[in-house]
Amino acid sequence: MKYLKSKNGFTLVELIVVIILVGILSATVLPKLHLNSFKETGGFQQGIAMIRFGQKLAIASGCQVDVSIATSTCTLTFNGCSGSTIPNPGGSGTNFCSNSDPGVSPTTTFSFDNIGAPTAGAQTITFAGGQIVTVEANTGFAHE
Repeated sequence: MKYLKSKNGFTLVELIVVIILVGILSATVLPKLHLNSFKETGGFQQGIAMIRFGQKLAIASGCQVDVSIATSTCTLTFNGCSGSTIPNPGGSGTNFCSNSDPGVSPTTTFSFDNIGAPTAGAQTITFAGGQIVTVEANTGFAHE
């Protein structure tokens, strides 16, 4: 008498039940996720990182660096040395907030001089979600 080997695996019915359960769970959980708050927090973090990078770049290059933060873009530009827009070292393109939502309104623009101080004095920038960044007048230190 020959014994049949049992095959390990899932039956079609089991797979369909699992797919239905995953569908039900995703339909109930996804609406409860607040993706806007993730984008706002990401925009705030990317914005403050860009400001700090711009200050360090101004000190290292000896050139003035312009900082511009708008509702959907964050850019840095050399002013005086070459006038070129500075590429984002963490990704492609020149928008430092490309995959987030800084939500700054109105647009904030200021410059760092060659010693890292903002040329227009202290800056207060309000991001989406009410998060505030202050750039100190003499040192250029950016903090929450």
